[in-house]
Amino acid sequence: MNVLVFAEVVENEIQEITYELVGKAKQLGDVTTLVVGNADVSNINSDVIQVDAGEPLPWHYKIVEKVFEKLKPSAILFGNTLTSIDIAAQFAAQLDLPMATMVTDISAKDDGFVATSLVYGGKVLVDLALKSPAVFVVNRGSFPAEEGKGSVGNVEKLSLEELGVSDGIEFVGYIKPEVEDVDISKMDIVVSVGRGIGDEANIELAEELAEVLGGVVAGSRPVIDSGWLPKTRQVGRSGKTVTGKLYLALGISGATEHVEGVKAKNVIAINIDRNAPIFRISRCGVVADVLELVPVLIEKIREAKG
Repeated sequence: MNVLVFAEVVENEIQEITYELVGKAKQLGDVTTLVVGNADVSNINSDVIQVDAGEPLPWHYKIVEKVFEKLKPSAILFGNTLTSIDIAAQFAAQLDLPMATMVTDISAKDDGFVATSLVYGGKVLVDLALKSPAVFVVNRGSFPAEEGKGSVGNVEKLSLEELGVSDGIEFVGYIKPEVEDVDISKMDIVVSVGRGIGDEANIELAEELAEVLGGVVAGSRPVIDSGWLPKTRQVGRSGKTVTGKLYLALGISGATEHVEGVKAKNVIAINIDRNAPIFRISRCGVVADVLELVPVLIEKIREAKG
C-alpha cells in the first residue's frame, strides 16, 4: 500500500505536523512525502518528491493531483491546518475522492480504511469507513512526531513544467500575527489557568508554579478574552495545541473547545468541581481550591529539588 503525505511548509520550514503524518503513514504502508518549496527535507523519514513552486497557495491542489496520478497512492494525508485543509478539499473535490476531516486515527481495513474523527464540536468520536483511495485531514498532535523523523530516502526533484502545472497567481507574502514571546505548542511543561484562578492577580501564582517546574503559563479562552494573558498563550480549538510531557490545568472546567487543544502525554487537573469535564482526560485529578493547593505544591516541589 502506498501513502502520500502532503508536507506542511511555512516560510521554507517543514512543520512538526508533517513528521506526525509521516510516522502514521509508515504504519499503513510505503510513504512518499510531497514537499512544495525548497525546504530542508533531510529529516523526513520517507521518500520525498520536492516541487519548486514557492509558498503553498490554493492552486497547489493541482500539484497534489499530478503527483497523485504519478504515484497512485491508496491514501493521501494532510494536516488540519489553514493551508492544507483548503488544498485537501479542492483536491478531493476535483477527483471525487472520499475525505475524512478532524481525524485522530487511521487504520487499514479490507480494501479501504477506517478513520476515527471528531464530530459535534469534538463531543463525539465516530469511525468512518472509506474506500481507497481516500483523503484524510489529520488533527495536530494525534500521532508522535518522532516516528516520522530520521534519514530521508530517495528525493526526486520536479519542476512545475515537468508536472505540467501552471497558474496565474503570484505569492506576495505572509501577514504575520503578533510576535510570540514563547511558543506554547513546543513546550514540554505547560501550566494553564482557567476561570477558577479567580482574578488576574492570581496569575502570578501560576507563573511561580511554572517557574519551579521549568515550564510556561497558558490559559483557556475566558482568561485570554479577559485580557489576563496574550492571545499567543491560548490553548484550544481557536488557540494552540499543546503536545508536551505535562499539562497542568488549574481551575479549567474542560469545555470541548479547550480539550481539543490538549494532547500532552500527561494531564493533571485541579478543580473545585468534582464533575468538571477536564477530569475525563486527566491522568491525575485533584478536587481542591487552586488558590489553596498551588502554594503547597510549589513549596513541596522546591523541597524535593533541594
